[in-house]
Amino acid sequence: MEKIKVVVADDHHILLDGLKALLQKQKDIEITGLYTDGNELFDSLPNSKPNIAIVDINMPTIKGDALTRKIKEFYPQVHVIALSMHDDAQHIMEMIEAGVSGYLLKNVNDKELIEAIRLVSDGKMYFSAEVSETITTMVVRQQKKLEEPDEPRLTEREIEILKLIAQEYSNARIAETLFISERTVETHRKNMLRKTNNKTVVGLLKYAIEKQLL
Repeated sequence: MEKIKVVVADDHHILLDGLKALLQKQKDIEITGLYTDGNELFDSLPNSKPNIAIVDINMPTIKGDALTRKIKEFYPQVHVIALSMHDDAQHIMEMIEAGVSGYLLKNVNDKELIEAIRLVSDGKMYFSAEVSETITTMVVRQQKKLEEPDEPRLTEREIEILKLIAQEYSNARIAETLFISERTVETHRKNMLRKTNNKTVVGLLKYAIEKQLL
């Protein structure tokens, strides 16, 4: 049986020792490198020839996303798993965009970590429950934003006219003040009513106050 070759980069010695002890017990996994520096892990790849690279996100010389990009660019056959304390959407998405096949939190139990290594080695993706929940929540929020109608945008000229309407200027006076024709003022007025879904100037002014345009 061909073993799954694993390399790990994390600047915490205690974590490296714990992973070493755990992985050495597995008959189907072989550790081919443990590093406290991401660049050292990258430089070792021609010799260590891993199937899996487990990387931390915050390391002194190179961040996890940059290291993952380098690995995927030069050694696309190596699957990367992020092992991090960060469970926020920004860090997770940065690593996914960089090309990781898995993302686990450092509170992961031994059984789940081994399962993740085996699944990712088979070409699958693996995200711990908390990470999956964060991704799902973010996707749902983005979907809601897409489904929400776009906020109507008034032009600078329309806002200028709106402010004069609020001062009870007539169309003629607005036209004179802004050096435009009364017909243009009327067109702007109609456009603003249509954009904001109002039928009267009172409704338009109420909208402007709510949106702090005045």
